[in-house]
Amino acid sequence: MSSMVRFPLLVPLLLLLLTQESNGAQRVRGQRKADACACEVNATQWDFPAQTYEGVSQQVQSCGDFLGKIQAQVLLTEEKLPLINATVGNITARLNAFEYLKTRGLYQTLHLRKLSQQLEGLQKDIISTHQTNPSAKTRSLTQEATKVREDVTKMQKSNVFNLEAVRENLRALRNGLETCKTIEPGFMSSCSQRLMKNISSPLVTKLSPYGKSYPAGSWGRETSPTSPEAYWVQPLVNAHKHGNIVRHYPSYEDFMGSRNHKDFPVAPSHSAANAIQGPGSLLYGGAFFYQCLNTGELCRFDLQTLATTRHALPGAGFNNQFPYCYYSCRDWTDMDLSADERGLWVIYATQESHGNVVVSLLEAQSLNVTHTWSTRLFKKSITNAFMVCGVLYATRYIDRYREEVFYAFDTATGREDNTLALPLEKMADGVANLHYNPADHRLYMYNDNYLLAYEAHF
Repeated sequence: MSSMVRFPLLVPLLLLLLTQESNGAQRVRGQRKADACACEVNATQWDFPAQTYEGVSQQVQSCGDFLGKIQAQVLLTEEKLPLINATVGNITARLNAFEYLKTRGLYQTLHLRKLSQQLEGLQKDIISTHQTNPSAKTRSLTQEATKVREDVTKMQKSNVFNLEAVRENLRALRNGLETCKTIEPGFMSSCSQRLMKNISSPLVTKLSPYGKSYPAGSWGRETSPTSPEAYWVQPLVNAHKHGNIVRHYPSYEDFMGSRNHKDFPVAPSHSAANAIQGPGSLLYGGAFFYQCLNTGELCRFDLQTLATTRHALPGAGFNNQFPYCYYSCRDWTDMDLSADERGLWVIYATQESHGNVVVSLLEAQSLNVTHTWSTRLFKKSITNAFMVCGVLYATRYIDRYREEVFYAFDTATGREDNTLALPLEKMADGVANLHYNPADHRLYMYNDNYLLAYEAHF
């Protein structure tokens, strides 16, 4: 603090000190000496209070230093304030995505009338399935549905049952019915009775032919076991959201050698109506399947006829409503296509499922949904998912070089297992696409700019 600033502060203090020290005139006795009066007067009480002034001066200096520190802290806070506001805004924006859980989602009480309607429709489906394909499982489902009907009737009278518990029971019954309608008697596959036990280290490690500028996309081998061997790479552009080119390789040697490829334009541009959105794409049966741009629809691009088929996926979230989001969100991953021994699947979430993962089996030509299962796995709590032999597997982030398969849902039994701990090596943080190929029993990962493949062991 400058002397110009201190002076106004010191003047009142000095006046106060001088006033306190001055007690008026002194009374002294004099002596006559040689026709003169001599007396001793103590004049020190009118001396300038140097010590007091020094103390006050030090206090003023201390106050000035303290004020300077406060001013520096204020300036530092002002500099950090925009960053703090941005952080708070980012957290608020991320929380908004979960707001529906509080307002109209997970914590909303189900209406008895809607519950009764759902149960009535489910009972009709069970009776129809039992009539066309009777089995011990359909008889058991009929008995369980009857028991739930009794519970709902009691609930309407006394309102003592937990509606959420009944809704969960209906989910299990519906999943069981889908299994009865899907699994043929005596059905067996190479891994239908076993969960995946281990995953190898990467057998293929290759940088994307498009370089490091395209960290999002998909790649892999033709996933239909009845189709000729072929490989594809599909990069996303424009903030890793859009795409319109699929690069096709006729053999593994051509893919590894980056030669003899053909680029298929699935749309005139990456912003056209039939353009690709997100990395959840798949080559299956000579056609490329993907989420249509900015819609809750699936697209099928035939590589032979170059024709595109579109079909809506009922209730599916899109445009980052339910992306994969463990550790950090992977944008535009609302719909994820997968294939296994059972056929073509799509993994997604809906508001009706409260953001939990839903898996639907598709008819590959028309894109019609034939069967649907609902899980209790929140889609934003995982990094990716894939299907193997009718079993849904989910991954989570461990660190930059490791993922972990931690969850499985078996559509054949409706059972969930969240005790898995299968390590999955990677080259970088982000997992844009991960799927299983029933033709060679390998997993294919688009890991930022790297193309990786693994052997799955059962």
